[in-house]
Parts: sequence; structure tokens; C-alpha cells
Amino acid sequence: MKKIYTLLVILTIASCSLSAQTLELQTLSGTIVTNGSTVVLKRTLYDTTSDVLTELNLKNTSNATHDYKAIKRIINLTTPQKAYFCFAGGCFDTATISPTTLTLDGGQIQNNFSAHVNPNSGSGSSLVYYKFYNTKDGHDTIGIYFQTELWHLGINDLPNAQLELGTAYPNPANDKFTVSYKLRSAEPARLVLQNVLGLKVYEETLSGENGKVQVAVSSLPEGVYLYSLYMNGKSFSTKKLLVRH
Repeated sequence: MKKIYTLLVILTIASCSLSAQTLELQTLSGTIVTNGSTVVLKRTLYDTTSDVLTELNLKNTSNATHDYKAIKRIINLTTPQKAYFCFAGGCFDTATISPTTLTLDGGQIQNNFSAHVNPNSGSGSSLVYYKFYNTKDGHDTIGIYFQTELWHLGINDLPNAQLELGTAYPNPANDKFTVSYKLRSAEPARLVLQNVLGLKVYEETLSGENGKVQVAVSSLPEGVYLYSLYMNGKSFSTKKLLVRH
């Protein structure tokens, strides 16, 4: 009986070891990026044809060699902007899973990932989620959100820079959260709350050039949500909200 128990312990340890997270994300300066965190880039651009991007280092924190792939999931992307990524020697526009595979030896670090948003002559916000996974262990994953707020400084688009959606507080939210906003006068606007699948769970019409709105979330399941400022049918700003009870 003791031998059987010992064997079960060994198998349990081996199973836990296999599912341990082996990949670490770092900024180019070496700062560790927390799993599930958000990189935010806000830009007011004269040239709305050039990419806005972020680069990351990937480190294999284990002692063994592993192969990794990347997954792209678009949460919100303002038309006509384009989101793509470069990973393991290739750049991919339409692919959601990288055709290429990154092989890292134990302890090895490589600068082999970049997330891009091309404004494509448009203004607005985007939120894209990237996940990296071990090809031999689907539980060995790490992810990051890439959020951009891009505005054009052209004469016709300058008023867009006056649109502002504040940061929700508290965040994470348990019972309710409050968010401020700034609008152009006489423009119809809405605050929309969606889950990560894009399903709308709350909507409120906004009025006045400046204001605050309070949203109850006590009845919502825990998880990641997105709150967006819509004007004239277009999303001008999207931010992430965590609901925890």
C-alpha cells in the first residue's frame, strides 16, 4: 500500500511539473510582464499610415527545451484599422495562430514578438489579446492585452482628440464601478459594456459634454469585460474592466 501511495505522489508531482508555466514575457528593458496584464499605447498622429507597435522578449524559464506558438484574438478593432503580429521569424495579418513555432532552450531569451496596429488612415481604439502556449502542454500558457488609442491630428479629425473615456474605478469592481467621460457637445454617445465574447451586457446613453456614469456589476459573472465609448455608431475608446466578487 505504501508503494502505491509513493507512486501516486510521484505521478502527481510529475503532472504538476508538466503543467507549470515555462514562458515569461519581458519588456525590452527586462521588466517582467504579468500574465493577463495590458500594454496601453496612446498616440496622437500626424501620419496615420504607420504602425504603432510594441515588442516583447520571451524567456523559457525552465531547464528544458520547449516549442511555443502564438494566438491572436481581436477583442475590439475600429474600422479601418488592422491588427497583426510578428512571431518566430514571420508576420501574420489574417492568421489567428502563428504558422511558425519558436523554439527556446532552457533559460533562453529571444526578442521574437511584436504586436502591431496600423491605423490605416483611421482613428479610434483597439484591444487585441495575444496568448502564447507550449505545443506539448496546452495548460502552459501566458497572455497579454495590447490596447491602442490612436487619433489623427489632421484638421478634419482634430475634434476626435477631445473625446475622452476615463479609467473605471474601482477596477477590479465588485458591486459597481464609475467612469468619467468627455464629449463634443450635441453629439449622441453611448457607454457600452461587453464581455470578452463581444456580447453586450449593459448600455447607457450619455449626455452633456462632461460627466460620470455609475454601472452596477453585482449580477455579472466574474471575468474580463470591455467598456467602450460609442459615438455616431463608432467605437472611439475601449478599456478593460475586471469583475471580481
